[in-house]
Amino acid sequence: MKNAFSALLLLILGFAIYGTTGLVFHEWNAGDICPKIVGIPACYIVLICFVMALIGHLLSGKKGIWIFFLFVGIVTVIASTGTIGELTGTAKCPRTAGGTPMCFISLAICLSLLGAKTAWRQTCTNKIK
Repeated sequence: MKNAFSALLLLILGFAIYGTTGLVFHEWNAGDICPKIVGIPACYIVLICFVMALIGHLLSGKKGIWIFFLFVGIVTVIASTGTIGELTGTAKCPRTAGGTPMCFISLAICLSLLGAKTAWRQTCTNKIK
């Protein structure tokens, strides 16, 4: 079961990195696609965080877990803020070709990562008493 959760985490992170990389390229070429955080396009920050979360997942021990949760947490805050802004009409997230705000997708990815990593940790730490 541990390997299944680990593979699921790698799959979700791979999807997130792939999708965010495309958005970063669009931002780089066209500009002004992603909202800015302290003058930096949010999609740049999100991509770095997803890559760092992948590194954290691949590292063993508490340091890797800490890195994973820190960087997924950062993206979760960004995605939550964007989602709330979209729902209240105070922010505008980049959209998919179908019109879905990408902050909704990022939030779903983050919640999936947090759930899968928590389940993975539980399978690793369960001890027979």
